[in-house]
Amino acid sequence: MRLRSLAIAALCVLPGALSAQQYSPFVLAADATTLRVLRDVATSQLLEGPVLGAEAAVSFRRLQLEGRYVEGSLTPGGALTADEEKFVDARIVARYRILPGLALGVGPHLRAFVTPNGTARWSRMEIHTRAEGDLINGLARVRFDLWFAASATSNVQGGGDGAMGGEVGLVMRIPNTPTAVQLMYTADRATFANGGAEFVEGVRVGLVLDRILRARSGSP
Repeated sequence: MRLRSLAIAALCVLPGALSAQQYSPFVLAADATTLRVLRDVATSQLLEGPVLGAEAAVSFRRLQLEGRYVEGSLTPGGALTADEEKFVDARIVARYRILPGLALGVGPHLRAFVTPNGTARWSRMEIHTRAEGDLINGLARVRFDLWFAASATSNVQGGGDGAMGGEVGLVMRIPNTPTAVQLMYTADRATFANGGAEFVEGVRVGLVLDRILRARSGSP
């Protein structure tokens, strides 16, 4: 249901995306996410906790290469007595802008949950669609990203059987600076070959250094 809501949000973003400007040549970001993991396997498992992330992107004309790394510790929710798990997530996406504010991308996504008893790993090759556009010209942008896994493998629960996800949110410029604040909601769902599933969602707040925002503001 939440992933369906993200798809509906994309329809709201697309009209404004057509007026968006070209990629910024270089972007850096650092952020914190309140993450929640719900596993529906033999028994339901809930993990929660804060994770920290870093992101960088370089662009040339219609092309953009973006990398992201996230790491943090998750603790069992409720009355569960399971071990704490370390969450590690890394992805690379190569995008091509097919229209102003609308891009298609592809890239690998690696994820691991590390415990004293071993490590559960996911490896995916994902197809991305991103739309973004001005909400308030020069001050705020809305962004939507939807992806699905063209291939997905896992070393637990009989292997991977597919995955999809997305994110939606705002990038809001800090006046008279080359920086912006990013507020995003992210969600993805992966299924296992044995019929189980894993749902990951989070609210992310970050600081972005984005030259295109500075240019729009008219700052020197």
